[in-house]
Amino acid sequence: MARKNGKDRGVLQRKGREGWWVRLYVNGRERWFRCDTKSQAKALYGRLKADIREGIFFPEKFAPRKDITLRAWILRSLDGSTNRGIENERRYGRRWSLLLGKRLLADISREDMRQVQAKMRAKLKPLPKNASKEAQPKRRWSDATINRHFAFLRHVLMLAVKDGKLIQNPVSGLKFFPEVKRTRFLSDEELARLRGVMPESDWKFVAFAIETGLRRGEQFGLRWDQVDLENGVLTLPLPKGGKTRHVPLSEEAKTILRSFDSFLRSAWVFPGLKDVAQPMDSRAFLRRSFEPNLRKAGIVGVCWHSLRHTAASRRIMAGVDLVSVKEILGHRDIQTTLRYSHLAPGHLRDAVNRGSLSGTVTKTVTSQQREGGEERQPVDFVVRPEGLEPPTPRSVVWCSIH
Repeated sequence: MARKNGKDRGVLQRKGREGWWVRLYVNGRERWFRCDTKSQAKALYGRLKADIREGIFFPEKFAPRKDITLRAWILRSLDGSTNRGIENERRYGRRWSLLLGKRLLADISREDMRQVQAKMRAKLKPLPKNASKEAQPKRRWSDATINRHFAFLRHVLMLAVKDGKLIQNPVSGLKFFPEVKRTRFLSDEELARLRGVMPESDWKFVAFAIETGLRRGEQFGLRWDQVDLENGVLTLPLPKGGKTRHVPLSEEAKTILRSFDSFLRSAWVFPGLKDVAQPMDSRAFLRRSFEPNLRKAGIVGVCWHSLRHTAASRRIMAGVDLVSVKEILGHRDIQTTLRYSHLAPGHLRDAVNRGSLSGTVTKTVTSQQREGGEERQPVDFVVRPEGLEPPTPRSVVWCSIH
């Protein structure tokens, strides 16, 4: 930066005006830009001078931008938000306010984002006082949690771009960490062990989650006016996907609902223990019953969402087609349901044998007998149009736990 008499030329304070100012002369015209600190003014001065030298300085692009800190913009973005995940968004907002809250939106760069990514990934949890010497500290945040923080910030800064307060979103184009997607579900043996240690009243909560495949918030926020036992369906207005969803009820799920008497005193299917006018606190139920009984049963790596995976896995293994499972669980995209496709009985084994050089075909449907007792596969007598594969029939079998 050019200096004159030991001072930075173009970076100065103006009488009667707060902050630091950048002064530039472009085509004989004087232009001023305000900053909060001297370091911000220096950085802005250097960037603008570089733009002028490269011939890419357009003063009009700076005109609509207003100085605002990241903390102030996050609060403004969350004000009046009606998103279902507002609590998570507020938590992410508090985290970003601590990390970069005092920075102006225009001063946040992509390099800053990379540095924050690295710091969050390297952050470790402190070891407890009674930890052994061999104990290794664990990471404070998983890759998935870090990605959720940056996804929130990307959305917030995109709103700033649309509102004219930011020229470019520094999070756009930033590479997120790959996430390990786990599909942990409970086996029949684990379910039997869990039922053996849980009180019957608490086990009904678990069984209902597996029978319906509801998310935790959907189940514990269920109201009696959303239940239609006569037609065997639940109506969920505005669930996670944002569209009203209808969930079919199995016979076991209807039996569980009929065993509840909460409709006599509350509008909620699972009312609170102290205040029946409010739904039950799902986190309290997890701490009070679900998690301790998992430990008693010796089951590890399981959370409440694993029950939703169990609901899908049991149906896939029973032969239910993926499209039906998608509708039951309310997945927006079939790709989400495809994570369970490896559990379909024999689907990959049959597929890999079709077109094999050996010329053998695995029996996938009931074989038919030729006249005279000779056994014949369906592929021997089906005439296929060129380029078309005949549909493979599937038997839809509903599964239920008892």
